Amino acid sequence: MYVEVSPNDYHVLHPRPVYLIVSKSKEGRLNVMPASWVSPVYDDPFLIAVSIWSGSLTHEYVSETGELTINVLSEKHAELAYKLGTVSGRDVDKFKTYRLKQYPSKTISTPGLDGVLGFVECVVKDKVPVGESTLFICESKAIHVDKEVYEKYGWNLSRTNILLHGAGKSFTTTSRLIRVSK
Repeated sequence: MYVEVSPNDYHVLHPRPVYLIVSKSKEGRLNVMPASWVSPVYDDPFLIAVSIWSGSLTHEYVSETGELTINVLSEKHAELAYKLGTVSGRDVDKFKTYRLKQYPSKTISTPGLDGVLGFVECVVKDKVPVGESTLFICESKAIHVDKEVYEKYGWNLSRTNILLHGAGKSFTTTSRLIRVSK
């Protein structure tokens, strides 16, 4: 039996992977924010949609430079992801406060994060205003993955768990892989 919930209850599509979005200002200042509203939208070229609130520092930096990195998290990053989402980069240097280490990008000036499962270097190809947010359509320019947990068709879930965000302080993981027969 079904019950009806509010048509605005977006949690019906959660849990979702949570990523750390790294952005860089024209002057070189870095910021990082967690985001779970990130989705592949095309495969050749690989395009990714990232929804970012228009009032955020990340939005400002991505709009200025047209680039960002999308960093993939494991279960060990849950507390960090939550903490990074509770403070503004306008008030706190998140890299310094949370001792984040940069990993150099190959094709853009914005770095990835050292110690994550992997990251995607992106350049903005288009922007779509959506309510109080902007949907940045980004093209992947390079992808870096931890060779111990990534295989030809994706993450080896027997070796790692991708961090998923439920709501608020609630996170979960990908706990098992289900392979279907032909």
